Amino acid sequence: MGGVYYTIKLYDAGLIIKDKRINNKIYKLSFFLKVFDEHQKDNKEKDNKEKDNKEKDNKEKDNKEKDIMFNIKNGLCDLEKTLDGEGYAYSNLTCRKKGIDFIPKSITRYIHLKYINLSHNNINDLVHLYFLPNIIFLDVSYNMLKEIVELKKEYLKNCIYINLSHNLISHMNNIFLKNLLEFNISYNTINNINIYISNTIRILNLSNNNIKNINFKNKLNNLLDLDISFNPIENLDFHTLMPNLVVLRINDNSTISMDKLNNLNNFKCLQSLFMQNYLYFKDISYKDVKEILLQNSKDIHLLKFNGNRLNKKTDHIEQADVNK
Repeated sequence: MGGVYYTIKLYDAGLIIKDKRINNKIYKLSFFLKVFDEHQKDNKEKDNKEKDNKEKDNKEKDNKEKDIMFNIKNGLCDLEKTLDGEGYAYSNLTCRKKGIDFIPKSITRYIHLKYINLSHNNINDLVHLYFLPNIIFLDVSYNMLKEIVELKKEYLKNCIYINLSHNLISHMNNIFLKNLLEFNISYNTINNINIYISNTIRILNLSNNNIKNINFKNKLNNLLDLDISFNPIENLDFHTLMPNLVVLRINDNSTISMDKLNNLNNFKCLQSLFMQNYLYFKDISYKDVKEILLQNSKDIHLLKFNGNRLNKKTDHIEQADVNK
């Protein structure tokens, strides 16, 4: 290799070699090595640039994480005795409207937190909250969440209330949380409810989404209150999935036809039905509505629609405040 290098140097210095074939080979090899050197130089510059950008991004992320943790630390309150009785720790975190983009891993050090309110931020992932074992109340409404990953049994072991309303959630996965009682995922863009959801749940708010059909994979024997208002619901044939439902809200619905209302009779425990601004009632008198719904739905003793209330017990229409 040293001989070749020496020959190329002679050629570059302008020395003439009489053999044209050798001349051409040396020229080609010299050209190739120059191109190779330039390519190596470009790659090195590119690598250095990528390294600089990565270091810059990491530095910005570190600074952002420090700012977020500063806000989190300022949002901690309510010192309580720890479960082991050996000390005190913060149990409440309220950090609203702080422009938080993500939840840093550092939050996992606050294992004694019970109440977390991170509403009105720009959060798009909750993964670092899932392993906080003592959370009871979690509010991450008004954020930028797009999807809920499968919530396994080992996640949020003691959580009974979750509010994910007013996000950008279009897809839900199974929810296996073993102590969940109330779940609010209203004001999102969900169009399919074909999932398993914790049987412990009692209050479920799915209002203001794009849901057409309710197709849970399991029975919700403990569900008492369901809100599916402002959805393009097409049928009410999900009574077998929630046999003990007491309250059903289907306000502002224009897709359930009158003949589908007969399915209400299958909700054996239903007591309160809310149907404000129901499209199919526009040309029907209150008396007709009362006869249709109260005759077919024997167990419903209260019906509220279009700002009015029908009471089966007193058999008359009561004017009601629509804001209640």
